[in-house]
This record gives sequence, C-alpha cells and structure tokens, in this order.
Amino acid sequence: MKRKNYLSILLVLVILLSSFQLGFAVGLDNPTQYDMNISLDTKNHIVEGEQIVSFVNNYNVSLNELVFHLYPNSYTSYETLPAIGGMYYMEGEELPKLTEEEKGYIKIQKVHINNKEVKYTDDNQILKINLKEPLKKGKKVDIKIKYTVKIPKGSHRLHHLEGTYSLTNWYPILSIYDEKTKKWDENPYHPIGESNYSDVANYNVKLTVPKNMVVAPTGSIIDEKTKGENKTITIKAENVRDFVIIMSESYKVKTKEVDGIKISHYYFEKEKQNKSSDIILDEVAKTVKFMNKTIGKYPYKELRIAETYLGGGAMEYPQVIQMGRYFDLSNVDFKERVPFTIEAAVHETIHQWWYVGVGNDEFNNPFLDESLTVFTTAYYFEKEYGKYHENGVDYVIRSGIYPSNILPLDSSVSDFNDWGDYGETIYRRGPAFFEDLRQKVGEEKFIKILQNYYERYLFKNATIEDLLNVIEETAGKEIKKTMEEAVTKPNYFPQNIELTEEERSYFYRNQQKRRLKSLEEENGLIIGSITLKAIEGEEIILVKPENIKDKEQIDRFIFMITDSSRYDYGIEDKIKVVEESKITEKDKKENLIIIGNPKKNSLIKEMTGKLPLRLDKDNIDIKGISIKNENVSGSFIAENPNNPEKLVLVIFLDESAVMERKIKTPEGEAIIIEDMMYRYNPMYNTESQFIINTEDIEIRGMYK
Repeated sequence: MKRKNYLSILLVLVILLSSFQLGFAVGLDNPTQYDMNISLDTKNHIVEGEQIVSFVNNYNVSLNELVFHLYPNSYTSYETLPAIGGMYYMEGEELPKLTEEEKGYIKIQKVHINNKEVKYTDDNQILKINLKEPLKKGKKVDIKIKYTVKIPKGSHRLHHLEGTYSLTNWYPILSIYDEKTKKWDENPYHPIGESNYSDVANYNVKLTVPKNMVVAPTGSIIDEKTKGENKTITIKAENVRDFVIIMSESYKVKTKEVDGIKISHYYFEKEKQNKSSDIILDEVAKTVKFMNKTIGKYPYKELRIAETYLGGGAMEYPQVIQMGRYFDLSNVDFKERVPFTIEAAVHETIHQWWYVGVGNDEFNNPFLDESLTVFTTAYYFEKEYGKYHENGVDYVIRSGIYPSNILPLDSSVSDFNDWGDYGETIYRRGPAFFEDLRQKVGEEKFIKILQNYYERYLFKNATIEDLLNVIEETAGKEIKKTMEEAVTKPNYFPQNIELTEEERSYFYRNQQKRRLKSLEEENGLIIGSITLKAIEGEEIILVKPENIKDKEQIDRFIFMITDSSRYDYGIEDKIKVVEESKITEKDKKENLIIIGNPKKNSLIKEMTGKLPLRLDKDNIDIKGISIKNENVSGSFIAENPNNPEKLVLVIFLDESAVMERKIKTPEGEAIIIEDMMYRYNPMYNTESQFIINTEDIEIRGMYK
C-alpha cells in the first residue's frame, strides 16, 4: 500500500472514530431536559401531569417524528402486566379480568411542539408525534405533554396500596432512535424480564402531594413549601435514565453515609422488624463501598431504599431501590447464607452500576445488565463473606452448571416462552459467562475488564459488542473470539467451572445443617438431629446387632447409612461402626445409633424405661398409647440416658416382618424388599421424632 493512500485511509478512520465518540459526547453535553409539574390525587389515585421535554437531536439524521413510551398502559390487562419473577397466571389458564381499581393507564390530553398544539397518535404503549418540519441534527425542540396517570391498586412495580404510592415507569419517556434500522424503539414493556431502554436526561420536577407525605424520589429534594393541606416539593436530578417517585405517609427514614454518598432508607415502622431496616441499610452501605472500590465510584450523591408493597422481589431505578415488604431479620445468621430480602437489596444496589450507570437495551439484551448483576452480586458475597458462602459464586453460579437446551445469551425477552426459560438463560447461564471469563483471564484482568467497561460506558447505553471489545482490549483477540461464541451460540455450557464432588458435598452438607437446625428450633429433637451432630463434627457410634437372623440385610442397611453419610454429606469419618458385644461403658455415653431386635438387643433392653418410647417383648408404649409388639418395626430419637448432652437413635426391627416378603402378582409370586433401608435411614428421613410400622399402618409423629 502506498504511503499517501495509507495516510488518507488513516485520516478517514480518525474522523469516523471521532464522530462516533462525538455522538456520545454530544449526548452528555446536550442531554434531554424534562421540566415536570405534577400533582397526586390520593382520593382517586391519579397523577395529573404536565412536562416540557427539551430535546436536542444528537443523531446523525434528520427526524420526522418523535416517539415516547407510555409504559403505564401495560397495566390494562393480565396479558401485558409486567411481572416480577413469574407470570401472574399459569400457562393455558383462562385469564381473569382486571377490575377498574386494578387497572393502570396513562391518557394523553394535549401535545404542543414549540408552543403550538399538534396532532399525535396514542397507540397502546407508544405516543407518536409527527413533526411538520424535519428536526435536523443539532437542532432543539420543546415538546409539552399534558397527561393523566391512573395508578393501579396492587403490588406491581407501578402501584398504590395502603396509602403507599410507587410511581415507576409512569410518565411519557422519550424513546431511542436506532440509526442502523432508521427506526425508533417501539418495544412494549414485556411481561417477562424488564424492558427499560432510555438515554440519560436531566429532570426538574415540582411535585404537589398531601403535606404529611414522605417522598423518596430519584435525584435530590432542593425545596419544600407547604400551603394548606398540601406541599410542593422541588426535585432535581441529573444524568439519570429514568425518574421514579415512591412515597407514603407511613414512612420512617434512617440515613447512613458512605464514601460521601447519603443512603436513606424509607421503611414502615413495625415493632418487631425495626432492626430489619438497620440490617438492610447496613448491607446496602457495604455493597456501595465494595462497588466503589472494586468497579468504580457511584456517580450520584444520594441513594434511596424504599419498602413498598411490591410482590415477587425488588426493582432497581436510578438512585432508588424498590423493595417488597420486610420480615424480621434480627435473628438471621449471615455467616453461611443470607435471606432473599438481603440478597435482593444487594442485587438492586449493584444494578446502580449495571443498568443505572451503564445502560443497555433491556428488551433486546437482558443478558448485559441482568446476568452481570447476578454475577457481581454473587461475587460480592464471595469476597465479603467467604468463598463457600451460599450466596457466593461457587454455589449460586458454579453449582447450577449442567448441559441443557437454552437460547443464546444474546436473546431478547420476546424470544422466551416463559419466566422459566428466561431464568435459565439470563439468571443461571448468563452469570456463568462471567465466571467462565474470570477463570480464563484471571482475577486481575477480569476486574480490569469490568472497571474499563464501567468507566467507558457510564451514562451511555452499551451493547454486547461493546463488552466484547473491552474484553479484547484487556485480554486479547482469542479470548474475545471464545466469549463471543459463548454469548451468540445456543446451549452454552462452560464445563470448566463445574463444582468438584468435594465442593458439592460441602454445599449439600451446609444446606442440610441449616435445614435440620431450623426443624430443631421448631420441633425440638428430630431423627435428623443425630445427623446434625455428625455434620457439626461429633462422632456417632453405630452399634451393629449380633442377635438377628438376616445379617446380610443388616450389613446392607449399615452400608447404606455409612455410604449416604459419605456420598451426600462427606461425614463418613464421623460414623464409627462397632459390634454390639464390643461396646464399652465409655461408648454408651456417646452419640449412638442402635439397631436391633428389642427382644434380643442388650443395649435396647438396658435403656428401656429411660426412653420416651418403651420397648418390651409384648408391647410398644408411647405416652400411654400401647401397640402390640408383633410384626412391628420403627425408629425414634431421644437424649442419651447415660449422657444428656448426647443423643441416641434407636432403630428396632422385627425379624419376621422387615426384610422381605412375598406378594402375588398376575405373573405369579414375587419377592420384594421392604424400603426399610430408606425408611429408617437418618440421613434421609429426618423430620419426625418417631416412626412406627406395622404390616398395614405407618405412624410418624412427635411425642414432645
């Protein structure tokens, strides 16, 4: 190639790249301005609003029309109702009708362009305004829209209930023009996932509400004036891609500052749950500090958390986290796992970086913010609480990896049939993409990728290609190629990040430990308490009976107990098998599993009369209830009479009824093995205090 041509081409490339960057820069230098004057009618649950939208055409084309989203119109029917975590109806179910009270919508009253009233079309969720003259690049236009919003009663994102109002996705918001397709984005708010997509803008808002209303908005409250029974609040917000208002006369407010950021928590005062508000506020503050340090500084001075009547989870908005109702968190131990409320608060806080800070088209690319947020949430718990925390990467992401048929990660919300498909791709496999990337490039480069991505696209809308380009710049072309295939091809399965068998056993053991502790707290001793002792590190002596006919079956039963303790729990070293005749006096004071025939087993005979369930040769007695001891087997848990700090699990077997029996079938006589091995295995059946089986009846229950 000749030098002259080379320089010419280079010059063209520089100009093109400059224009590309300039497009974003102009957007930031000349953001859309919303001047809003709105009032809340708490009697009729409506908002009367008027807004002037000052829009500068930053696109490289002239515009013949302007398009606004009218998201409140998605609340007119069950078919279009935005759901959180699942549909409000079952597939194939005949859909009910929303009552008038449950419906939400927005009605456009008038539209003016540069102070002249103009015609418009209002089609479901889209407002279209034809321009008499094309709006050239760099030119400004003022659009004044007068409207009424009917707020639906219920527990949706946009709702009112019990005097609380959540105004989310509630006003006419300017759409985004796609220069490639030469079309405005007209995607409706989809019932699956989220569908937000907008550029950052500045807001000046005057809000009139009853004087006792406590208001949690996007932005900062800069003035408040009371007149009669109402007050007018002036709110200012800059560089936000949406504007929400959550308010209630019932709110109490707590605040905390971290890294110069004021975090305010709006909550309903409840005597037993006040501590929950402190716990949630503290965790959000920890998350903000972590993200500031790890990814990049939060770009706003204020962040608000608001308890609402939202059902199904929580939602993120610029500077506002919309939570559902709280329960008492005061006795929750965060060391191994956190409850959903805390995880949701952390998740939505991290969305302040992925979606609020770095935006994207949530309709067409939900992976970009949702999958990244799920990963970063798990990453936070891993770094703050330890590698094996159950809200961390290993458990949330790596444990859920298995071959399955899924859509490509770059699918749009409209590609999914239901929330199950969406969840499998976006909430499970999508986060695995980022763990896969972390393991491929190493921790240092991985964090650098996220930092660069955040810094470059803060206040902009990124695409998957933008993310891949940042990956290439930091980790090279081959990594980009590999990750591009991962995001664009179906059935993505990063086998390299699967848990080892040891890790799976560890997580299962911890899960069961919490489950058994919870059952104990509710019921007292349970059969599973003996397993809990082993999980917590105590030794269990399993006494092998000698005076029993079918030794082969007993050996199989003991093997099943020890095998399940090894395979499921990883505690085989805590189960010590000792023959009945070799039990010492010291052994008798330990945790025991005693197996045998109550008429012959010496240990069972020795303890009879000291246990809550009495066994003798004729009867089995439970708190005054007597069962004739013929063809009866069972198990029960109790404190060890020789040491109340230890436990004894008695598994008593009738030799004639337990092991196997003959049954008649159409094909003739057959021998079946009873499910004794499963029925009395303390690793499986854990909830009851006792189990008693006769030939035809099984009784499970509690004697305490």
